Amino acid sequence: MILITGGLGFIGLHAAKAFLDVGESVVLTRYRSASVPDFLQPELGKRVFIEAIDLNSPYTILDAIKKYKVSAICDLFVPRRGTLPAGEDYRVKTQGLLHVLEAARLGEVEHVAHASSVAVYSSVSDGPFREDMPLPLDSRNETEAFKKAQEVLANHYANETGMDVVFLRIGNFRGPLYQRGNRPDTRMLVAALTGQPANWDGVPGGPVHAEDHVDFTYVKDGARAIQMLTMARKLPSRAYNISAGTTVSFQEFANAVKKVYPNTQIDFMPGRSSHARPEWPMDVSLLKRDTGWQPEYDVYSGTAEWLDWLKTHKDF
Repeated sequence: MILITGGLGFIGLHAAKAFLDVGESVVLTRYRSASVPDFLQPELGKRVFIEAIDLNSPYTILDAIKKYKVSAICDLFVPRRGTLPAGEDYRVKTQGLLHVLEAARLGEVEHVAHASSVAVYSSVSDGPFREDMPLPLDSRNETEAFKKAQEVLANHYANETGMDVVFLRIGNFRGPLYQRGNRPDTRMLVAALTGQPANWDGVPGGPVHAEDHVDFTYVKDGARAIQMLTMARKLPSRAYNISAGTTVSFQEFANAVKKVYPNTQIDFMPGRSSHARPEWPMDVSLLKRDTGWQPEYDVYSGTAEWLDWLKTHKDF
């Protein structure tokens, strides 16, 4: 049995399906939302269980561990950015991690996979991004700051207790259930499905340029990597990049959309934006070497499947 904190979030739900696909059962923690997508509904109450758990309390986590005889924890919970005052944000993110680790130790759960992020590389000036790169003390955003700090703290905890901990440096996952409607890629999907021109109003970063790049990782590939790293034991590295291992331009993504909906109206500013930083890919050599993982989707197959999903589901 795998306990997934943040299990009812975008990544958590797909990770749950990846565990089910290899014969595991899962407990998904619930804080506010209790919505379960159709691809998990048949297993609800059979191999999928939902528990209301507040990570402010290590005791509720420990109760769930004992109730379900949890063998590993996939710790994906993170408060939504910008929703907490600075001090409360600090407390929740640091104490929440400690509560998960302490509950795992007391419940004799030997393996914890903790969600880190591609954001840890935000202040790195060269690439591709590798797990052995030194990370600067300064941070460009709160996610970078907290994820770097959590890796340092949990690494020390693991050294002190002997717990088996791995950090999941998660890239830019996209696919069914993704709900950020102000991103260029989601705006292109809306244009395809509505027949209206792509609208860039409110997109972060200003006008969208054709040759600006993004790391597009189809969520099913990412979820399989999370599943494999959570179920592995005594891995050679404490941190693993989870990504497609390459970047795509917005023009390439538009081409993938138009392969399915040829008449989609998508117009960009030419070239790259003047403020665009180099979009280095995440190196996934360690992930492939130590787990055997390989991506099954590229931007064309992933986008086609996502569009097919959106015909009958509303994600944003």
